[in-house]
Amino acid sequence: MHPNRFSKVLGDVSLEFDRPRDILDSADLSLEQKVKLLKEWEFDLRELQVASEENMTSDASSGVTGELLRECRGALAKLGASDAAGRGAPTKQGGA
Repeated sequence: MHPNRFSKVLGDVSLEFDRPRDILDSADLSLEQKVKLLKEWEFDLRELQVASEENMTSDASSGVTGELLRECRGALAKLGASDAAGRGAPTKQGGA
């Protein structure tokens, strides 16, 4: 993927891809680009979960968010880019 287009997509991954598996299946992305997109999407989904817990989103979105988050984690694992211990992130946003 062209670097300019990649930077734009990185800003909101869910506008370009419907499911994390679409990133895995994309032939025009390098391994590094796939990992970056999936990690960015994972972070965004974690942020949505936090907002949901604080009653800042609709109840309907939380189930979809959780499903997409599991798919992101699975896709990262397929690429060998998941955390080494196989645990979840230390914080809901994925940081240390």
